[in-house]
Amino acid sequence: MPISDTPFVFDPTDDVHARSLARLGSEQIAWIGTTGRDGYPHAVPIWFLWNDGRALVFSEPETAKVRNLRADARVALHLEAGDDHEQLTVLRGIAALSPRPTAEWLDEVGEEYERKYRGGLAALTLTLPEMAARYSTVIEITPRQLIAW
Repeated sequence: MPISDTPFVFDPTDDVHARSLARLGSEQIAWIGTTGRDGYPHAVPIWFLWNDGRALVFSEPETAKVRNLRADARVALHLEAGDDHEQLTVLRGIAALSPRPTAEWLDEVGEEYERKYRGGLAALTLTLPEMAARYSTVIEITPRQLIAW
């Protein structure tokens, strides 16, 4: 099935879509897939926040994923298989690097992000402002296709 040129719109009355939305709101870890400069896939685990129909990823600015997205905005966001290992949620879409640094996003999403990742931040001994300074690049992933069951 070809990928749409327009953002994917979830139908909350569809069971698969509803389950995917719930998982996007609750899962702690996703994998982001980009195309490396050698043409091979590059996949790494990331923290993310589902916000207003897109995934927000805070990243260190000099990572391979950011470099890859500067060259090719096509991206996949893949969730783990769930507790029963039978759930699949993959979003294929387009990523944009926000002109606004993470610190500027905190007024909008900081409270939700801190609530979701409070334990992870504590384990890293990072406050939210420290995390925002270190992971200052915001990747906005807009889905164009959902692969799920």
